Amino acid sequence: MTQKNDLCPQMLSALKNANSILLCTHVSPDGDAIGATLAMGLGLRSLGCRVTLACADPVPGQFLFLPGASDFVLPEGLAAQRFDAALAIDAASAERMGACRDAFFSAPLTMQMDHHPDNPRYCMYNQVDGGASAAGCVVYRYLRALDIPITQEIAQCLYCAISTDTGNFRFQNTTAEAFSIMADLMKAGLDLPKVARPLHQLREAPHVRLLGKALDSLCVFGKGKCACMALSAQDYHSAQAKPEHNTAIVNYALDIPGVEMAFLAEEREDGQVKASLRSLPPWNVAKIAQKYGGGGHMFAAGLRYDGTLEDLLESLKNDMLQLAEEGK
Repeated sequence: MTQKNDLCPQMLSALKNANSILLCTHVSPDGDAIGATLAMGLGLRSLGCRVTLACADPVPGQFLFLPGASDFVLPEGLAAQRFDAALAIDAASAERMGACRDAFFSAPLTMQMDHHPDNPRYCMYNQVDGGASAAGCVVYRYLRALDIPITQEIAQCLYCAISTDTGNFRFQNTTAEAFSIMADLMKAGLDLPKVARPLHQLREAPHVRLLGKALDSLCVFGKGKCACMALSAQDYHSAQAKPEHNTAIVNYALDIPGVEMAFLAEEREDGQVKASLRSLPPWNVAKIAQKYGGGGHMFAAGLRYDGTLEDLLESLKNDMLQLAEEGK
């Protein structure tokens, strides 16, 4: 675990002394983005700081039960506001903040906390740890260094951040630190069954319908080593689903015995074509994502594509076959 003297002293000073701060996270926010940002926001408010939480997209319904989740504002809510500092959380690049980017960089001091290895360090002060299980782990370190008590509310948010990014402590990125933090959250009064159920068990009806369509498209290839699924804009429409409803669907392809690499390619109703890639060791699917201008972690990456869903499907199949061949 990173020790206090490994943290950025300028960031610690800025967080401790700021009267107002803007906290931004990435577009299409996941549990780590929402949970880590909320935890930091709750902590800084306990110091008397005026905190504004912002995201280019609305908070997914799955996370609205978290304390403070309704406080997030969309980019238009930032107009004419001024802040002493701005802190990006879990945003692997400036572009990932979407329409919040201008307000973020209008602050006189910019900082970030992240755990994506390919982060280009785009702020004045950068705390990026590619070995951390989640951005929530980095946030936890700063909360502790600032001597902010881990309240029950902060514990809920940090559990959301860390558990969702580790697949509820099942994925390769799960570290000893994640379990150490989890022990501290339990000591803080985390009601685990109450918080775990909406995060890891409950699924809205549109998600279930969308999952069914994805499973219908399942294709296993590469002598059983690779798998893929696809969702069209029509699939989203008929399932009455939103982008947030595709959470974890890609993992169903990776969970097939013998499959070591998988992807979900999708066409959104707004015309965007995207893909989520997952793998088991030793396969580095981030290498594939980077070919398309995407990125992420070795075993979990994503990309956007300027073309058709059908073309992306074929292209990614070939990429995975090539990666498997190179690894022989």
